Amino acid sequence: MGTQRLCTKTACSNSAAATLTFNYADSTVVLGPMSQRAEPHAHDLCAKHSQQFTAPVGWEFLRLTEELTQDADDLLAVANAVNAPEEVEEPVDASSGTIQPVDRSVAPTRPAPMTEKPTNLRLLRPE
Repeated sequence: MGTQRLCTKTACSNSAAATLTFNYADSTVVLGPMSQRAEPHAHDLCAKHSQQFTAPVGWEFLRLTEELTQDADDLLAVANAVNAPEEVEEPVDASSGTIQPVDRSVAPTRPAPMTEKPTNLRLLRPE
């Protein structure tokens, strides 16, 4: 059972209702629905403080008012896509039009490493 998070404003003991994050590189503030877990660089605010919040001068302020939840149909579609059997295309010999067997003993090649700036998202590969 999780504990209820409180507003991070000084002397406020109300329950948190929204999460505030800052992106200093882009001078952007995002105030959105309550995050699922406490993050070290995010601030939880109660309903009163989230309505009163203003961004620093010159910063872009994004207020996400709708809950970002997925419908049950969307969740089922994702689950079905993940659990679907992998479709493997068998190579076709162009000269004869026959299907050639795939050598499954050779390990697939890994994709090239990313050259872009790393993000907080990571791909978890099955072991």
